Order: sequence, then structure tokens, then C-alpha cells
Amino acid sequence: MPAFMAFWWGEYALAQDPELDAHVHGLELRAAESTDIAEAKALLEEAAKIRHRVQELEPGE
Repeated sequence: MPAFMAFWWGEYALAQDPELDAHVHGLELRAAESTDIAEAKALLEEAAKIRHRVQELEPGE
């Protein structure tokens, strides 16, 4: 249950910031379309770092 709540909270927090949400989805889309594995990995790592940070936010932050 804690893992689900952390995931859900991260998704909710991203949805509250449309610009950041679009940025993360853009990174993931660029990674999916990339033919360079190093570039794709770097893009996914950046998206993952952002997702991890928003999961740590408290309501209202």
C-alpha cells in the first residue's frame, strides 16, 4: 500500500503542475523515440529523478 500511495501522490503532484507534467512526458516520449541508447537512458533518468522528487512532496508544496 505505501508504494501505491507514493506512486499515486507523485502522479497527482505532477498533474498539479501542467508545465512540469508536460516536461516529464516530453522526456519520456523523446526517450521512446530515440535511436541512441545513451540518450534514451539519460532522458529516462531525468524523468525518473523528477518523478522521485515530486513523490517526496507534502500536500500543498
